[in-house]
Amino acid sequence: MKPSNVHRILLIVLVVSTLAGCTGLGRAPVPTPTLIPLSPEEISDTFEYKWYEVAFDDLIPGDLDVELAQCWNGMGMDDRGRIYIGFTSYRDDGKSEDFVVFRYDPASGEREFLGTFQDVAAANNNLQEGESIPKGHTRMIFVDGVMYMGSQGFHDFKREIDDLPNFRGSHIFAYDTRNETWLDLSASLPGGVVTEHQGIVGLNILRKDGLLVGLAHPYSDLVLFDYKTNQVEKILPGIPWELGNPLSREVIVAPSGNIYNYRGTEEPFQRRERHPVWVYNSRTGEKKQTEYNMTNGFWIGQTETRDGSKVYVTTVNGQLYEFAAAAESFKDLGYMLPAEDIDNGRLIQFQYGPTLSPDERKILFVPSTLEKPQGSGELYEYEIATGKFSFVQQLPIGIYTAADLRDEHNIYLAHFGNQGNLWVGNVRLMVITVSP
Repeated sequence: MKPSNVHRILLIVLVVSTLAGCTGLGRAPVPTPTLIPLSPEEISDTFEYKWYEVAFDDLIPGDLDVELAQCWNGMGMDDRGRIYIGFTSYRDDGKSEDFVVFRYDPASGEREFLGTFQDVAAANNNLQEGESIPKGHTRMIFVDGVMYMGSQGFHDFKREIDDLPNFRGSHIFAYDTRNETWLDLSASLPGGVVTEHQGIVGLNILRKDGLLVGLAHPYSDLVLFDYKTNQVEKILPGIPWELGNPLSREVIVAPSGNIYNYRGTEEPFQRRERHPVWVYNSRTGEKKQTEYNMTNGFWIGQTETRDGSKVYVTTVNGQLYEFAAAAESFKDLGYMLPAEDIDNGRLIQFQYGPTLSPDERKILFVPSTLEKPQGSGELYEYEIATGKFSFVQQLPIGIYTAADLRDEHNIYLAHFGNQGNLWVGNVRLMVITVSP
């Protein structure tokens, strides 16, 4: 039995408190909910899906002094079902930031430390003095035995971009799962970067063309990278930059070679703004504004059916859209809360990605923070056949991010934060068993 809305509110006590700042990491603090412990009877009656979490702090080599902080969708899965996950981290000097990558095998339980972006760049003679690489903000794309991931040297440029020239630019890193080796593919490029000054905040793939599609932040340029020759094929100028209209974190690709991109908003008070979707033809370079307008923030997370026919993309403040690949059309599937919650004025503040269930009949997601009433770590599902949103169960509070990772039984999310600070620390891989 799933809990009623009243039961859910009883699970969370609202504590209006201001958290300490995050020292440049992630979002501004928000009020923190406190969970009421459940009795064994409530647990057995309430929880539909079993879950567990995997920690990696104990795997960090003794000579590497880093503090794991956050994971912004930086995850991937190889052809053996092993999960790759990376965390924005503080280096031992207290100033520099790095991205630390681990691997987890759900079949065996084996956990491995694979390396850090700074160390890989240094081993390829491509790390400048004082260069931070805090973000592997992109999904990790697996193709031909290699896991690809992009980077950026800063956290955000959602506001003024005056300081952008102070940052070197983006790298593309590759982990060869056959030889268990790293490469910084940008080391051989002019200036040692893929994009000068800009970061790569999103990554997708045109497999038919042999191209990675990188989304450059903050200008929204599209970087077409040939992963067979390790060369930048072309860079397409992005949607014109505008203050208060930050870049989305996703690009959607179609079999035709068309690439769809979007700029929205992030702050909840801007959630009602509407902005157009743009389309680029990767073969001709043509760029144009489409007839589609979207709302409730910028794109943050997508999940695709195995046959590639449908892509579901969500916005940061809680709207769900369906992209039909053959027709290249978008459909608004509604606000990502149950009808009863919407009627009562409940709102999603921030959420970071959906994941299809193993049978692809449902979409699961965990809003990081909600309001009216305050909440965190609540698991929901969307039933595709009926169009119904439902609350499933309460998970540990904190921030959850997704990268469309699932196998026959589980979905995989990143989870960080805790009661003391929702936005940093206590990093984990969350494994939710959806199919028995």
